[in-house]
Amino acid sequence: MKISTRNVCALPACGVVCALVFSASASGQTLTFTEVSAETGIVVNHQVPADMPMGAVVSGGAVGDFNNDGWQDLFVMSGGVEPDRLFINNGDGTFTDQAAAWGVALAHYGTAAVCADFNGDGWMDISVSSMGPSSGSPSPGMNMLYRNNGDGTFTDIAQAAGVAMRVATVDSFATAFGDYDGDGDLDMFSTAYTLHHQGNRLWRNNLRETGDETFTDVSAETGVDAAISDDVSGFVPGFVDIDMDGDLDIILIADHGSSRMLKNDGNGMFSDFTPFVDRLDEPNGMGLAIGDVNNDGRLDFYASSIFHSFLATSGNMLYIQEPDGTFTEHAQAAGVNECGWGWGVLIVDLDHDGLEDLVATKNAQGSSPSYIFQNDGAVLFEDISLQCGFLHYAGGRGLVNFDYDNDGDEDIVVFTNGGPVGVWRNDLVGPGANWLRVKLDTSARPGLAPDGFQSVVRIRAGETRHLQVIDGATNHCSSGEHGAHFGLGDIEMLDAVRVEWTDGTSTTLSNVPANQILTVHAPFHPADFNGDDTLDANDLAAFVAAFLASDPSADLDGDGLYALSDLLTWVRWYMDL
Repeated sequence: MKISTRNVCALPACGVVCALVFSASASGQTLTFTEVSAETGIVVNHQVPADMPMGAVVSGGAVGDFNNDGWQDLFVMSGGVEPDRLFINNGDGTFTDQAAAWGVALAHYGTAAVCADFNGDGWMDISVSSMGPSSGSPSPGMNMLYRNNGDGTFTDIAQAAGVAMRVATVDSFATAFGDYDGDGDLDMFSTAYTLHHQGNRLWRNNLRETGDETFTDVSAETGVDAAISDDVSGFVPGFVDIDMDGDLDIILIADHGSSRMLKNDGNGMFSDFTPFVDRLDEPNGMGLAIGDVNNDGRLDFYASSIFHSFLATSGNMLYIQEPDGTFTEHAQAAGVNECGWGWGVLIVDLDHDGLEDLVATKNAQGSSPSYIFQNDGAVLFEDISLQCGFLHYAGGRGLVNFDYDNDGDEDIVVFTNGGPVGVWRNDLVGPGANWLRVKLDTSARPGLAPDGFQSVVRIRAGETRHLQVIDGATNHCSSGEHGAHFGLGDIEMLDAVRVEWTDGTSTTLSNVPANQILTVHAPFHPADFNGDDTLDANDLAAFVAAFLASDPSADLDGDGLYALSDLLTWVRWYMDL
């Protein structure tokens, strides 16, 4: 299978494609996983100091292309007995630990790591939740924010940025990034675990207002404090426009039945939507994954919990979004709830059949390994862990997917508590295994969040439809690959790839070949139709030519028609200078 990497300065279009149906055929593939930690050089034995609070629940890391060479790297938290590791991808299937050279080889009481370009300078940064150096005692106010300097080094600026002290206890747990106020920079939500401490906080990025690298706690003024009581044991936060109304919502997965969903009301305020999510207040929530598992064009999510043999409806939870925007819990009916004591979870198409599969880690108890659930359609899944060789029996915590070898299929890393990191290479072979990876570049338009965070990517080929969101991939103690990955089955050419940006405009490419890593660049202005970085009559001419040819890029309102409304949309964009 030929693999290519393609950068495209794309043509804009706007709108929403509804009632999505996926019909990709994918017969004949063989899905096999091979454990390749030693082969890749990613060898870490996670160990926590004896005096570390909550040491039994942690182990994680974060995926990011830290040197912008097109190959994804991996930051691994070692637990505190040994320094953290930074594995830089050599581009040949191996990695080299460069933590010391980059300035992140610290031994500390670490809990979670998340990657995002928080300052919009084009370099991936790392937020690390920590209780301080393990040479001392666990202390509050020791969280880190590693700014990528773009020269092969990081600098911890958490104190100056105002986010080192997120809560006056040692239990700061995780962060997520997203542009909740639509100003083009990435804000942050942080969690804390201990009951009776209000440690789940929303932080506004001040970059657009002051030009500096600081954050302000806006939990009270945005209604977050009112919507989240002080007994929420926060583990994993996620920013996502769950109802696709143009405003970022928050999913907060928490222990002790205290998970919450907060809806963005569009006026700078959040309100509690938890009562409209069936059984969200029941699980001992640990992990979070977001995606469209039934290909109906609505976003669903999967949360890990604890399965009790005496309570069949316990365990991991699969929340399916209904047409009215509410959520119904389907895990038991779908066959994905019995996962022991669950931790990290993923939603990802591993076999390229066009259906999103589920992955779940668990405590080491029992004779079964962690789980891969193959999506059989109609919200039914089958555990194929044994037959595909995914044999991780240790105590899994964090979990990430990333195509580390750029061969198109998604590999998996399991972060083990008190044990070795497991790197599992996806060796998918056979016909009907086409794919597409989409990366977003918003550097030409400051009003859009870096790397297209929270943008929606949609694909179309004949009657086939599918979507994914760029949500930062936050999971338990970890964060995975940024971008959108699509399994395409037998499809070799897509009619259209549409990126819906968070400012209400979008970009559509037509006749896109499969089996490539496609980078879509947002134009400097949505009306720059020919992508020459200039607004003039040539853009109108390019639009009219595409319109007359019924090219998907000219369907600006996304209704599948080529009508006056599309021309009016382009004129509106052009006049909105």
